[in-house]
Formats: sequence, C-alpha cells, structure tokens
Amino acid sequence: MNTDAARREDPRTSGHLLVLGSGPQAEWEAALKRLAEAGPLVLIDDTPATWQRPYAAATRVANTLRPEHVEQAARWLAIKHTITAVLHFNPAHIRAAAAVRASLDLPGPTAGVLATTSLRHRTLEVLDHAGTPSSGGIHADSFDQALQAAHTVGFPLVCKPAAPRRRYAARVVDSAAELAEAFSAATAASWPGAGTVIEPRLDGIEATAYTLDARLVAISHATFDPEAEPSLMPLEVVVDADDVCAAAIESTVARVLEVTGHRQGIAQIRLRVTPTGPRVLSLTTHLTDPLVATLIEQVTGIDLIAASGRHARGLPTEVEATPLGAAAIRYVQGTAASRLSSTPATRSTITPYARLDRYSADSRTGPLPRRGHLLVSGTDFPQCIARLRSAVAQMQTLSTTT
Repeated sequence: MNTDAARREDPRTSGHLLVLGSGPQAEWEAALKRLAEAGPLVLIDDTPATWQRPYAAATRVANTLRPEHVEQAARWLAIKHTITAVLHFNPAHIRAAAAVRASLDLPGPTAGVLATTSLRHRTLEVLDHAGTPSSGGIHADSFDQALQAAHTVGFPLVCKPAAPRRRYAARVVDSAAELAEAFSAATAASWPGAGTVIEPRLDGIEATAYTLDARLVAISHATFDPEAEPSLMPLEVVVDADDVCAAAIESTVARVLEVTGHRQGIAQIRLRVTPTGPRVLSLTTHLTDPLVATLIEQVTGIDLIAASGRHARGLPTEVEATPLGAAAIRYVQGTAASRLSSTPATRSTITPYARLDRYSADSRTGPLPRRGHLLVSGTDFPQCIARLRSAVAQMQTLSTTT
C-alpha cells in the first residue's frame, strides 16, 4: 500500500491541526516539528510567528485568552485550510479550544469531561464523591468564603485559581494575614466568575502522573523555586523510568480516570504522596509543558507530543515503552537568569551529560523571568541528580565569565 497516498486521502492527516499558542523556541520547536511531521498544521498565537513559520502552513495573531477572538481567527484560517482538530498546551486555552471545536464542529473531549476537569474544584468534588483521596480543597467565590475555608483546612495552605488564566498562580499562605493578598492574586489569575480553591499544604512528595489511553507511562517530580515564593513555580523537574512512586500511585491514577470518564488520550494528574497515601491535587486532560514531554520521551521512549497530535486527529496512539534511565530539567530563571549573558538563542554543552539552551529573550511564564534551561541525563535517579548539581555549578562558573 502506498502510505503517502493513504495519508493524503485520510482527512485526519490531510486536514490541518490547529495549534493554540507556543513559547520560546528552545522549549517549543521540537514539539511543533513533531506535530508537523504527522500532518499539516496552522497556528494561532498572541504574537506574530517567527521561528514557527517553517512548521505552519498559516499563522494568525489573536488574544488566546479571548475565546471569541480565537474563534474568529480560526474561521479566517478555515477559509483556505481545512481544520480537522485543535490542540493546546496551556490550561488557560481550554475555553478557546472548546469555542473553536463548537464553531467548526471538531472532535474533542466530551461535555462531561470538560465540565469535570476545566474547574479544579469540580474535579475535587467528583473525586470526593467517589471516595478517591484528594487534596480536600474548598471552593471560594469571596474573601469571606476563603477565610472560612482557611480556618477549615488550616495553615499553611495553598490558594489557587479555580480556572487559571496564568501559569504558576498558586500561592502558599502561612497565616490569615497573608490570605487577602493571595486571594486577590488568585482571583485576578482565574477566569471571571470561576473563583478560587483553598486547599491544605500537604506534606509528602510532589508527583505528576502522565497517562496515555488510561495507561500510566511516566511520573515527574518538581521542586519549586525559593525565589518565587510564595508562588509555586517549578525550578527543577525530574523523570525516572524506574520511579519509586509508581506502585504507590498507580491504583489512584486508574481510579481518577475511571471516575472522571477520561479514558482516551493524554492526562496529567498532580498528586502529593503523603504518609497516609497519595492525594490528588488536579487533573489536566492535555500536556502542559513540551520540555517535560521531551524528558519523558528520553526516559521512556514514548513520544507524548506525537501521541497528543495523533489523538487530536482521531488517529490510534499505540506506543511501546523502552525504559532508558533518568533525565531532568532545571530552568534558568530569577537571579540565575540575570547572571546569564543575553545572547541570541544558543545551545551549548556544559558537561558531557548536560546541555544549556539559552533563550533569545526573557520568557515570562510566572513571577520570575526565564532565560534558558539545563537538560541533564543519567542512568538512574541518583546519578541524574548528581550530574544536575555538577552542571549547575559549572553553569554558575560560566555565567561569571561570559
């Protein structure tokens, strides 16, 4: 069979995949390249395309936080390009993606899954009703409700948007005196009318489970940047093919997918592995960080970027895992970013096992500016972390001499 001819005849691959949003070239280029390899794509972004142009048949500028603007841009693109699917990474684009799917009659998550997962407190309510251990977060529409919820869950707590419009908007609150500012910030970072979630700051290991068609394929662990406090902004993310938490969270992950009805495609489930067992913090029905997907592929052999594109197009996503050790990212942000010289985007080897990717300009994805990231690999978790520490020390030396 002529596979090229079959691809041209299959509307799922010959039609255009609409991608909403992108980011710094060093973080996003590999993702767009993978998606373009599977079939033609078009892009709607907040700023005019530059490095993205080779991968997109057409691009359009629109405010991606305004669903009506995105829908209008999608209709303009659809005049010349047959759009058959929509894909996004930023949770803030859920509503825009839903608007485009409704306008162009495209496939996507069911209304039930969207209703359960697009609002964090709804997810927790569904899980609690089914007896699945969650964070115990409480929804608050007003400061009085937030204050009452704070007294219920106790301090320290986490105050976060129920439906985020910005990344890394969650804040740790240590006392009642800090709650008003945190509540105002979370409300401003949430979609109007969505409110906030007040949840206890649980002890334990932070973990995010990644699933494909209801199968657990990887786990990542994030540590947060002290410079960003009280905001919870990741500094390092590690993925280990032989993650010690897998056995502890696997049944909880399966239960979350069963209860919410999300059995197909990608899911990210954030948990805290506490002394009494795993507790679910949130569920996202799409990838949120292309760089972490790169780590997962390096460690497991499973390309979740390509799988996301295939699932969006309605194509099968069968994959085979080949465990390959551990890998980590450390973002160059805050003070470290200010020490790193501003140059055109470059890629350099720091050690035999570590690579530094510099951005051409600061990226603002949270409270701290980012200017690059380190990618490190190892045969197992301890070796990966040791190499990461060595690379950080080497990068600090480099930053003082460039």
